[in-house]
Order: sequence, then structure tokens, then C-alpha cells
Amino acid sequence: MWSGNKFILLLIFLNVSIDIIAQIQFPSAHNPIIINQNIGLPTTPALNVLKEVEQQRKQNQNQQNERLIKKSQQEENQHKERLREIYTELNETEPNIDYNLPDLSNLKGTEYYRAVYDKMTNLNIEDYSVKDVNFEIENAYFEEKLNKEEFDKTIKQIGEFLRAKMKESNYDLRSNTAKNFILFEFFTQTLEVNGFKEKHFPIKYDFDDYMGNNAWPKMFVTKLLKTGSGQCHSMPLLYLILAEEIRAEAYLALSPNHSYIKFQDEKGKWYNLELTNGMFTVPSFILNSGFIKAEAIQNHIYMENLSKKQLLSNFYNDLAEGYIHKYGYDQFVEKVINKALELFPNNINTNVLLFNYYIVRFENAAKNLGINPENNQELQKIRYYPDVAKWLADIDNQNQKNIDLGYQSMPDEEYEKWLNSLQETKNKQESETLKKQFKGIILKKAKD
Repeated sequence: MWSGNKFILLLIFLNVSIDIIAQIQFPSAHNPIIINQNIGLPTTPALNVLKEVEQQRKQNQNQQNERLIKKSQQEENQHKERLREIYTELNETEPNIDYNLPDLSNLKGTEYYRAVYDKMTNLNIEDYSVKDVNFEIENAYFEEKLNKEEFDKTIKQIGEFLRAKMKESNYDLRSNTAKNFILFEFFTQTLEVNGFKEKHFPIKYDFDDYMGNNAWPKMFVTKLLKTGSGQCHSMPLLYLILAEEIRAEAYLALSPNHSYIKFQDEKGKWYNLELTNGMFTVPSFILNSGFIKAEAIQNHIYMENLSKKQLLSNFYNDLAEGYIHKYGYDQFVEKVINKALELFPNNINTNVLLFNYYIVRFENAAKNLGINPENNQELQKIRYYPDVAKWLADIDNQNQKNIDLGYQSMPDEEYEKWLNSLQETKNKQESETLKKQFKGIILKKAKD
């Protein structure tokens, strides 16, 4: 694109002009004649000679400046002409180079992801079914082989089980606090209800490939329901789905490499539920990970309850990640990312995903041009391809944006270490104290 060419030419012109102009000696202010009181004033003929000498010096200097400026313009024109020749040669010898990532839309199964994307763009961003959106995204990965009726039936049965358990436990069915407590018990305890044949066992944390690096379905709610085990992605999502089913109010919150549940009781007090270890947590525990900067708090990228709009942004992120794990990166991924950021510009997960997309896009373009991006000498050739050079700048700009938002990469081993710290005596005691206080509030309210 010529806009990129003009940018390169401008840089070259500036480099040349600055070198030439630096050689130009502009005339300085005329030094005044110092009068020696002992010899008297200079004569008029002497002044005339001085003026003629000064005029000649200025004339010579101006001529020299004109020659240097003319030389600079000539060299500038030569650079422009040489660049035009380079671009012409490139277009003649490599006319079919496509810098963009390969279009994967011809691969079997990608059509399901595009169909889900189209459905999601038609949703009411403040009023949609968490259960339905999540199922659609997981079903796209399996190319619509999941059974929606069976999934809906399972969620409905769990909802009936939870309401029955609330009645049996004498919990107030109208209380948001009581509804969230029964949900917490569902994830963390063995439950039985009169009239229900099956006993419910606690949901376990799946330590095997908990990031879904080898098998993306490890992240799915459908996998959790089938196996009784999940991780910090699927557990909170199932919680939200069940909260929706029994009409409880709860929110998803993010921390580095992690997500958890927040909800508020009738008195306005907020609680954090850590489902991976089945504990109540205090904000200081999350901050103790050591990977939450002050900028992250200021920009609200962590520890904030996500609105329905922001949660939908996160679902777009899930859609893009599932597509990437199954097929790879293409421009559809960028389209989904842009939609997610349109809904939630500071979505840190999506901003990191965009950074990764930019890297893959640039590396693909460099490969197509026969340039090794890890070789600094070869990388200099990028300047002949303004569009690709801009893509390199996009990587740096996005990286800086993520840093400004407060993002800091958290290694897997540090995440595991932080998560396991929940089992420390201090954290266990805090959790038990909060749990007792919480249950006391529920039972008192039920008696009243």
C-alpha cells in the first residue's frame, strides 16, 4: 500500500536531509567592531571595505548552502527512484505472494464455528442464556454431535435436586444467599435428597492437562458433567449455568490464568468462591499470587464481577480459542477477537490472544517472503514490505498495551504453587470461618 511506502520514504528522506543539513554553515550574527579608545574611530573607507568583505562572505555561504540543498534533493530523488525499482522488481518476481494467514474456511467443521458466531452476534448482550451459549460453543468443537436435549435435561434435573435440597435443609427458596450456598455445597460436598435415587458426590479438580493444551475439551462443561471433574474454566461456568437454572445471582471474576465466582448476600457483602478447592476465599488470597499489578486493579482486568456483556465477550474468547486449538489461526479468529474486544476492550484474555494472533500472522508472512524473523540481518528486508513491517509494529504495540493494562505472564508452575497454597492452615481456617458465618446467616433467616 502506498501509505506504507510513503512512510518508509519519509524516513529515508529525513535521514538524508539531516546528514546534509548538518553540513550547512548558516551565517552567524555580525560581530560588532570593537573601538579602541586610544586609536580613535575607523575611517569611512575602512568601513566600506568591511561591508564588501561581509557581503561577499554571505554570498559565498549562500551559494554553498544552495549547492548542498540541491545535492540533498538529488540524493532524495535517487532514493525514491531506487525504491520504485525495488518495488517493481518484487512485484515482477514475486507477484503471487500472499501475506495473510491461510483461509481455513474450507476445512471440514469450521462452518459450525462460523454459524455459532453468527448466532452470538444476534444475541441480546444483556439478556441471554449462559447455558445455551456455552453449549453452542462446545458443540461447535464436536461438529454438532452433542445432544442438546440431554444436556438441557441434565441441567434441569440438577436444578430440581438443588431446590429439593434447599427445602429439606430449610433454606429460604427466595434468598440469593441461600441459593448460592446450596450451589457451593453441590460443588464441594456429598449430598442426598429424599425422593432422589442418586447420591451426588463433590466435583473434583482435574489435574491432568488442566489448561487443555493437549485436549481442549478438558475445558468443557459437558466433559465435567460426564466425568465429575473439571478445572477453573469449566467449574465456574457450570456454577453460572446452575445459578441461572435456580435463579440465583452470581458473577464470574478473573485472576491470572484463573476464574472464580463472586456473589453478594442480602446485606451487600461480597463473597469469593474458589471451586477448584471448594473454599471461601478473601481478596488477599488472590492478590498473594504475586502476579496482579496495581495497573491491573486500576484497569479492572482482575477481581471484578463481569457483567453479562463482559461475560459474552469471554464467550467469544472461548469460541476463538476452541477454533485455534482445532484448526489454527486465520482471519476468522481476528474477526472473533475484534468482536470480543468491542464488548469488553480491557478483556485481558482476549488482548493476550490478539498478541498471539499478531505473532502468528507476522511469522507466517515472513516465512512466505523467505525471511527468518529470528535472524536480525534477514529481518532488515522487512522494510521493503510496508504492510508486513506494520504487522511487526502491531506486535510491539499490542505487547505494550497488555503491559499498560497490568498484564504479567504467570508460569504454569507458579499458578499451581499459588492454587495449592489454598491448603495452607491459615487459608483453611479463614474458609471455615466464612462458611460457618455464611450458614449461620442462612439458618437465622430461615427461622425468621
